[in-house]
Amino acid sequence: METQDPIAALVILGWLSAGLLALIAVICLAAKRGSLTVNPMVGLRLPSLMRDEESWRVGHAAALMPALVALVLAVTSDLIGLVALPAYWVAIATFVAGLVAIVIRASRAAGLSSGV
Repeated sequence: METQDPIAALVILGWLSAGLLALIAVICLAAKRGSLTVNPMVGLRLPSLMRDEESWRVGHAAALMPALVALVLAVTSDLIGLVALPAYWVAIATFVAGLVAIVIRASRAAGLSSGV
């Protein structure tokens, strides 16, 4: 019978947070460049971004910078976590705060582009 290791779970969640932020950044970049158009599967699923292609592109373009900043902070925290375990909590918190910033920034930009 295996025992659950909370430290291993913390490490995995810390690195998973950075990985998800990297994925979000790649998606935002692809949408910004126009290679990822409005679709029902991939991208930020916000009503303000789903309105039209321009809102989609502008919203994702605006979300790219907070995604990259959160990614850098999360990776930095994960690297520090290699020697100081509590830093993984910072990576996880950065993921959550980064998501909030990404959604707010994308939604506001898309609203401005459509004149709402």
